[in-house]
Amino acid sequence: MNLPVSSTLASLRFWLGFWLVACIIQVANGSHILGVFVNLHRSQLLVHLAVARTLLQRGHQLTLVTTLPLEEDWLAAVANTTQVKHVLVPWQLPTNHELQQQQRQHNDNFITRLQWTLTRLELSGELLQQPAWLAFMQHVPTPRYDLLLLGYHFNEHLLGVAAHFDCPVAIISTQQPIGFIHSLMGNAEERWYVPQPYDSQQRTGFPALLFGLWEKSSEYLARRVMQRIYSAHFPSPRYPSFEEMRRRVVLALNNHHMISEGPIGPVLPSMLDIGGIVMEQQSHVDAAFDKGLTQQQQQLQKRQQQRQRRPFILFSLGTRFSWRLASKHLEQSFAAAFVQLPEYDIYWTHDGNDVSGINLTHAHIKLAKWWPQSQLLSQPEAELFITHGGKGSLTEALFHGVPLLGLPLVGDQRANLRKMQNKGWGLTLDVQSVDQVQLLSAIRRMLGDAKFKQKIKKDALLYRDRPLNASYLAAYWLEYVIRHKGAKHLYSPARELDFWEYYLLDIRLVLYLIVALLTWLLWLIIRM
Repeated sequence: MNLPVSSTLASLRFWLGFWLVACIIQVANGSHILGVFVNLHRSQLLVHLAVARTLLQRGHQLTLVTTLPLEEDWLAAVANTTQVKHVLVPWQLPTNHELQQQQRQHNDNFITRLQWTLTRLELSGELLQQPAWLAFMQHVPTPRYDLLLLGYHFNEHLLGVAAHFDCPVAIISTQQPIGFIHSLMGNAEERWYVPQPYDSQQRTGFPALLFGLWEKSSEYLARRVMQRIYSAHFPSPRYPSFEEMRRRVVLALNNHHMISEGPIGPVLPSMLDIGGIVMEQQSHVDAAFDKGLTQQQQQLQKRQQQRQRRPFILFSLGTRFSWRLASKHLEQSFAAAFVQLPEYDIYWTHDGNDVSGINLTHAHIKLAKWWPQSQLLSQPEAELFITHGGKGSLTEALFHGVPLLGLPLVGDQRANLRKMQNKGWGLTLDVQSVDQVQLLSAIRRMLGDAKFKQKIKKDALLYRDRPLNASYLAAYWLEYVIRHKGAKHLYSPARELDFWEYYLLDIRLVLYLIVALLTWLLWLIIRM
């Protein structure tokens, strides 16, 4: 039966109105969340923005404070830009000769690294003096913030923002939880059998306990610096104490997946694995940004359309590495090795000038300042990923099941790659001494031995096999904290204990004294 045109139009108006009201109600019922993502590298910021995007998809309103600009593709993926307010604080931690520092760091001793870390922590307090930051802190949010989402990067002094705006706190970590986060959340650190993320040797047993003593001492000194910065900018009695604010952190989201990546260890209900959230959210960005394909994306799309089946190798040392500052020996070693692999396409992320025109004389070597890394790794022809070992790169390789050849540069990369090699996903070389022969030997070994691909493919299945995806998990528990007004029932009682109480130092001291006394008495009896 044909309906009259007027009836059809009326029905259409009704459903459009209904949809519009539903959208308005969803946004109106959404919470106002403050995201502070500062002093980060781009790869770390991607994790935080992925969490932010899940909240936008649920209808929440976000105010984001960053020290890096939001990229066009991320903004393009936001359906309703009125949900987002962005505050840019144009300041970065001073990085004099950062690359040289990174390349030297492998040979530095513990004391030198600790001094460097504490110096950078002291400098991080300068952010709180920037005009854009001060203007942000002086404004009155409307409506008030229901939650502070803090991108964690040795910045506990920024918990003062939650004190200033009187809201609960959740943190986002870009890796496996480190000692700072375990301490912050009151989680048990079973160092005897759980290697720590920043331990390049991935120790267990007694060596791990000795390393833990050093790491805890460093953590104590670093926290003293953060406490000084907090007290200078959030003084009492106007604001709660530094320790009280540390106890207000209710939730920790970690860009990690314990089951597939390891190590297995105890975690509190308030510490959640959200590894893979960047890949889940990247699909939204790709769909929104297809109209503005870059040259590299166009090449990739052309490859897919032509259904090329040539196997390929992806090579990238991350956003913090610059070939313009790297040694010519390193560059030439890779170029010479790649020339001898004409049966493979080589996608080389290279921000300098072309390597003596090598990409012109050898068509299989393709240089670009940026390649769509995750898209390339998702293709079945991806045979190998040569990487610096950043957490984001390892996550993408695991997600897509591509073996890895690691060249660690700085920070947690050496530990990441040691863990990767122990899992059987690939091999690691020393970037300080690597040459053409070593490179070619390692590449040919990995391409010729199927065990590396088989192992990472098996763990990729574990990585993907979850009852809930990371985006839903993050959104649910953040909303849970808001619904329950800070969810203080999630707090671990261990956070209320002093250091000596937590480690039972008083009980241990009594027991040791009793043992010593009994030993002394036994010695006296034997002498008599």
